Amino acid sequence: MPHKPEFSRPVAVRRIGAAGLDLMVEATPAECRQVAERLGLPEISMFRCKYTLSLGRRDIVSAHGALAVRFKQTCVRTLEPFEDMLAGSFVVEFVPEEHFEEKAVPDLEAVDEIPYAGESIDLGEAAVEQFALDLEPYPHAPDASLPAGLVISEEEAEKLAEQDAAEKKMNPFADLARLRRKDS
Repeated sequence: MPHKPEFSRPVAVRRIGAAGLDLMVEATPAECRQVAERLGLPEISMFRCKYTLSLGRRDIVSAHGALAVRFKQTCVRTLEPFEDMLAGSFVVEFVPEEHFEEKAVPDLEAVDEIPYAGESIDLGEAAVEQFALDLEPYPHAPDASLPAGLVISEEEAEKLAEQDAAEKKMNPFADLARLRRKDS
């Protein structure tokens, strides 16, 4: 069963026309809650994307998006939620399935291509996917700091690593002896 997007805004390709089309898509509060749940975020309070669409040859749609999202995420240092805002732009191309070619080695400099079936593209799902890509993998609140004593300097870390290596060199069978004692 195919995934049903929480925030779906299908647009018929024929609506775009030769002159192009400008559209704004915005998630409802219910859709914001569902997208937040999908992405593992405590909350999304605002999710919108303004698109400029243009239709090219072979029904390839070029979409320039300006994304704005207000959300909460959990700080990896304090484990407390904090409010954040993401604003950015992106470009994707919607390609009909029959013309879509998945490349064995992706070109990281190329415009992302999204295959579509039928006569419409989904601008809501494309915005959610872009937001997911732009999320910070290890978010931390701007004022978050680790408790004193948990952070050591680079020199201290090197010294501890050297001590550990020296202990292992002195007695290479110490680990085996420790394992034998645990088995008894």
